[in-house]
Amino acid sequence: MKTDTFVFAVTEGILALIFIIVLVKDLWIRHKSKNSGVIAEMTRGEQSMNALYVNFGIATVVFTIIVQACDTLKGNQVLFIVLNYGMLTYMFFFSAWFRNSIFFKLTERIKKD
Repeated sequence: MKTDTFVFAVTEGILALIFIIVLVKDLWIRHKSKNSGVIAEMTRGEQSMNALYVNFGIATVVFTIIVQACDTLKGNQVLFIVLNYGMLTYMFFFSAWFRNSIFFKLTERIKKD
């Protein structure tokens, strides 16, 4: 197996696994909140939204470069780029669990080090 194919398979597998976990968690949270009747709504500040935009941009560029570097995907690159973009968009902008439980906790941890 060529190195670029291996890197592609590993990164796509990790992204898909994280996406599935995030989707399951979000569905579970929606189910629990629907049954409890309690609804909370919050508005993000400018600084945290900028952090989301920057990291989303970096993630999409990284995954796009990995897809484009893989020679075995010729003819299917657009499919994988669109799938990656969709998964990243959902996680960064539509999943409160991902943002609050993973992304912002990770950024706070990085700031402390």
